[in-house]
Amino acid sequence: MRVLGLISHKPWLPLLLALVSLLDHTPTSADETIRYLVIEGNIEDRQRAEVTTRLMAIEGQLSDIDRVRDRLLSLDWIANAEVRFNWPDALVVQVYPEQAIAYWNDLAFINKEGVAFRSVYHAGVDLPHLFGPEDQIEAVLDQYLSIRKALPERAIESVEVRARGAVAFELRSGWQVLLGSEDINQRLQRAGVVIRRLEAMGVEPDQTRIDARYTDGVAINQSVPTTEALMTLYDNSTKGNEL
Repeated sequence: MRVLGLISHKPWLPLLLALVSLLDHTPTSADETIRYLVIEGNIEDRQRAEVTTRLMAIEGQLSDIDRVRDRLLSLDWIANAEVRFNWPDALVVQVYPEQAIAYWNDLAFINKEGVAFRSVYHAGVDLPHLFGPEDQIEAVLDQYLSIRKALPERAIESVEVRARGAVAFELRSGWQVLLGSEDINQRLQRAGVVIRRLEAMGVEPDQTRIDARYTDGVAINQSVPTTEALMTLYDNSTKGNEL
């Protein structure tokens, strides 16, 4: 029988989390030297417990650093991991969890590299929702970043790119915008101008849909000031702000 200690470097956790008796196993001479497992990284207790369980499943092969690392990377929520021996008897595991920037089709998450991953540990986080064909995740992310750049002062609730490239989005405040699949950047700029002017006129954003799929204007799904009023509310000489 051999005893393996589980150690945490988090100052607010007890140094020794548990002692696990490993029975019915005859370890190899190399693995025999490992008495402690040190788990490092910015992870919560549930993630730490899952890492421990995953590694205990290959107890007896912990001396194989590559195998340990592959075992960790098989967990979808782990972006990267480093494994090393700390002489004389500790195996040190550094875990780098995935950082989610958005939900993906309400089934997974997207990291900053545009890669989808699944995780129970990110659920409930306040993130934008991105929707699109599974094979077009990069295109959807690009549209999201374009909208965020065009409307930096706005929180984005969702962005959808449909199969034929048509783009629609909703702001956290309630504005809904249809951009279509052509001249998207120009239409996006036009929609931003309309939103600001509608707000100045006191139009409520909740459930207000702005259809910018037109060459020279927009359509709005409720009674609002006329296009002429929108155009003359402010003396705006910037061509990019024309409706």
